[in-house]
Amino acid sequence: MTTKHAIDPEGTRLPIKLDTTSNGEFAPVALSPANRHANHLAHEAATRNAKRLSLSRRDFLVSACGAASTLLAFNAANAAAVRRGGWFDLEAEAALEPQLAQARLGGKGEFIFDVQGHFVDPAGAWVKNAPADAFKWSPKAGCALAKEPGPRSHLRCLGPEEFVKDVFLDSDTDMMVLSFVPSRPDAEPVTIQAADAVRRIVDRLQGTHRLLVHG
Repeated sequence: MTTKHAIDPEGTRLPIKLDTTSNGEFAPVALSPANRHANHLAHEAATRNAKRLSLSRRDFLVSACGAASTLLAFNAANAAAVRRGGWFDLEAEAALEPQLAQARLGGKGEFIFDVQGHFVDPAGAWVKNAPADAFKWSPKAGCALAKEPGPRSHLRCLGPEEFVKDVFLDSDTDMMVLSFVPSRPDAEPVTIQAADAVRRIVDRLQGTHRLLVHG
């Protein structure tokens, strides 16, 4: 397998997330039947439209047409559930016409500001007393680095290198505020010193202050 689509090579993840989730402070709320139906329709549309464009599911889903197809499926599911309110103003043809999909959904210079980001320090003092499954609930903790030998290798998926890569190299995020996990001083998953070190690294990427630290 090439590294072109090292993450989700089979195309099982939709480009727009409609899922139950939690920050670990509360039990996640189950998806409504309408939202489950929306995901089902989106997956069906991805398979059908990828074949029509002679693309793999993954290649289709990471395209503008994949995003358009997903949003159109969400529209259909909400309409079927007789939900009144907003919808995605998108032509049906956008699911199969790349130029139209890009015109509708492509970047238009919006400023993307993520107001709360996190990472943990896999080599920090806190690890000595942390349980073996600390932060293993995070979806990101299942990345390829978690398969490497060593205790708590899943924490490497949540470390500063992956954080910088995911946010400032692989996403459209313009600026982020790095926040902290409430904890005792002797059990901090990321210290202010580690956070500031990463802030300085990001500053050197493009000479801009894209990472702010929430003191």
